[in-house]
Amino acid sequence: MKKFCFLLFIIFQISLANAQYLVKGVVQDSSGLPLTGAIVRLKFQADSIAAIADTDGSYVFRNVKSNQFTLSASFISFQSFIKTYNFSPDVKEIIIPAIKLGEASNNLNAVVITAVTPVKIKEDTLEFNAKSFAVREGSSVDAVLKKLPGVAVDKDGNVTTQGKPITKVRVNGKDFFGADVATAIQNLPADIVKNLQVIDDYGDQAKLTGIKTGESEKILNINIDEDKKRGYFARGTGGMGNQERYLASMRANFFRGEQQISVNGTMNNTNLRGGGGDGTTDSKHIGVNYRNKFNEKVSVDGGYSFRNRDNNTFGSEYTQNFGFGRFEDRLSDNSNRSNGHNFWGNFEYTLDTLNYIKISPYGSFDNSANTSLGTSFINQTNIKEITERSSRSFGNSLSGNIGTNIFLNHKFLKKGRNISLFAAVNYNAGEGSRDVQNDYIITDSIGRDSTRNQYQLIDNSNENIRTSSNLSYMEPIGKQSFVELSYNWSRSNTKTNRYTEDVENDLAIPNPNLSNDFEYQFTTNRLSLNYRYLHQKYNYTLGFGAQQAQLEGQNINKGLRTDNKTINLVPTARFVYRFNKQKSLSVNYNGRNNQPGFNQLQPLTDNSNLQNTVTGNPNLKPEFVHGLNMEYNQSDWKSGHTLYTNLEFSRTQNKIVTTKVQVDNTSNQLTSYTNTDGFYSLRGNYAYSKPFSERKYTITWDGGASFNNNIAFIGRDGVISRNIAQNLVINQGLEFGIDLKDIVDLEFRTSYSVNSTRFSQESSTDRKTNTVEFQLEGENYFFKDLTLGYEVSKRINSGFSNSAIKNPTIANVFIEYRFLKGNAGTFRIQGFDLLNQNTGFVRDVYDNIIVDRQTNRLGRYFLMSFGLRLRKFGV
Repeated sequence: MKKFCFLLFIIFQISLANAQYLVKGVVQDSSGLPLTGAIVRLKFQADSIAAIADTDGSYVFRNVKSNQFTLSASFISFQSFIKTYNFSPDVKEIIIPAIKLGEASNNLNAVVITAVTPVKIKEDTLEFNAKSFAVREGSSVDAVLKKLPGVAVDKDGNVTTQGKPITKVRVNGKDFFGADVATAIQNLPADIVKNLQVIDDYGDQAKLTGIKTGESEKILNINIDEDKKRGYFARGTGGMGNQERYLASMRANFFRGEQQISVNGTMNNTNLRGGGGDGTTDSKHIGVNYRNKFNEKVSVDGGYSFRNRDNNTFGSEYTQNFGFGRFEDRLSDNSNRSNGHNFWGNFEYTLDTLNYIKISPYGSFDNSANTSLGTSFINQTNIKEITERSSRSFGNSLSGNIGTNIFLNHKFLKKGRNISLFAAVNYNAGEGSRDVQNDYIITDSIGRDSTRNQYQLIDNSNENIRTSSNLSYMEPIGKQSFVELSYNWSRSNTKTNRYTEDVENDLAIPNPNLSNDFEYQFTTNRLSLNYRYLHQKYNYTLGFGAQQAQLEGQNINKGLRTDNKTINLVPTARFVYRFNKQKSLSVNYNGRNNQPGFNQLQPLTDNSNLQNTVTGNPNLKPEFVHGLNMEYNQSDWKSGHTLYTNLEFSRTQNKIVTTKVQVDNTSNQLTSYTNTDGFYSLRGNYAYSKPFSERKYTITWDGGASFNNNIAFIGRDGVISRNIAQNLVINQGLEFGIDLKDIVDLEFRTSYSVNSTRFSQESSTDRKTNTVEFQLEGENYFFKDLTLGYEVSKRINSGFSNSAIKNPTIANVFIEYRFLKGNAGTFRIQGFDLLNQNTGFVRDVYDNIIVDRQTNRLGRYFLMSFGLRLRKFGV
């Protein structure tokens, strides 16, 4: 018996000696982002093996001969990791918990000196340490964003950086209030935030494969301090003022580890954040956001929002059409009432270490009613004809949109081999009706008057189904090289129906010439081959693709058909170089198709404005856009300065432009569309920020320029000619900030911009405008509980042809008193637009036209409000 037991023991030991294990895991930084290229070593007994972390931070060790081993991980400028593990011999596939490396710190004479790094530069990410941009107690995240170099927040809560808008906000990597950026940044208090990351996001597929092609979108990810992930915080505000102004809001967040519930509700008629800038707006909004990670495999997030808006806007518009010598002064009064429902969600399921599924449904439903009244005075200088036009339009519309995105990914046992599938389907439909009335009084060159009247009833309906898919397979061809083969297919099917009736003597008469039933399909097929090389300091992608685009259209009730096919060869190039942790350069090229809109394609004349009838062109080809983008970012941790630069160039083949033909001896014009080449644009911007005296003072220089080569075709006297409008916009700003704790926090900014347009035709006169602006915004603190806030801006404009353009001075001020324990209560008195000069205006340049618009905005009023904050963490 003893011999038998001894024999079993020997056999067991031999089996253990011959046992082999699979060890896998990921290496990340402290915020959870993968550390691509990190070196991982595994030691057991006298053996040692090493691996390099993949694009998603993953590593794999095969044929490990012991269940007891020591694992270490290292990455440049990060702290090293080392730990000994002892697993059960029955577990053949060992999954190591995520290894998170902290920032390296300097040790000197046994004293640890840990420097707070304000800005970190990663491949596609700028990370800002929230503690380095301190704000007043009780402030929301939007106050922190205002302090970040290169980031701008406007009055409506829209956020832009490097000339691009932030389109989405995430919290700890999960979507937060969908695409409602303003709500998201106002919902979270600033003092729970660990860091804020501005990310160039290329989608779920790029995160897993590392192959980043196409255009990215800017998103904001907010990481919360670990000790603030359990608890609740809420804020309520109510206020009333003169002119029947009111404000009420409630924001609440509940955290319990991975579970989070957020509620946001506002109602106001003060045009404050989210209420709308132009005109006067009564706005009501409620939103709910939920997320939870149930276990290591399943997580969900999603939300719902409802918004009601009642807006009234009146303004003036001055249009200069130089090709025809046509100048139009227009006054308008528009009102719009709308209701909107939106929902969104994400369901993520990690079956195992090799398989991942993400499903993202979304939808919306909107209805609106609008009224538009206008008066135009048109001076046709080349034939000396003046037209006075009175217009009235009443309409309503319903629209719905629903869809889902599905992403599937499978990793093979061979490291780096990966296959993924992205599929999307979307359905949207809408219908609407309009009553359009126009009355014309035309005075010819010798003073004779004539009149024309028009009254139409127009019903529209449309339906669109879009489907797309992308299949990608990636194969490693070395330790640091990968090849990706991908196929992309997309199809969009659109149906539109328009039914028009002319009203004469109170009778509605069908007009078949202005009615139509039109359907078209836009299909693309793209096959691409990409090569990616990965290095700890740099990586690049080179590829080549071929894309076919087909546009088919059927004019059902008229029996007409169109069919256009184009083939484009599309190179792909992306290069990222990290000089060190403080400097990064990226260059990216991409190409894409743009399909025409159905109003541009539909072979139907819209004569709701008799002096500018518009007809679609069913023979249009899709556009193809070549885009090149370059970014250089630098952050000097020692001196604290930051530099962000961006340069973009795009050129469009088969650009869809307008053709405008003047009807002989009249002020009427016929508008249609055609394809042409020669359209391109160039844009660049920069922001340099330098703090002094431990960030008490900060100077920021920023500026940029854009150049657009716009093209249009003008027809007059039987000749159609090409007119090029070259638009150049240059702006430069200087900002000085003072941040003295519990004393003052202010920013003074001055900027100058010039907008010039040159035309190729001699009949078109070049135009140039200049704008100088001064802004002072700040808060002064007294006795710790009393705050004086102010915001003053002055714009000085020159070169505008419209006499309505003014040089407004806008002044807002408030006094706030904080009380209760922890300053939980606030009492505020505010005065808005004290000089009653609030107006908004903008200049647009396109084709051969310059349009100067000016609209009303909410004028002087006063508001008294009370606020209360509740919070508790660690529960």
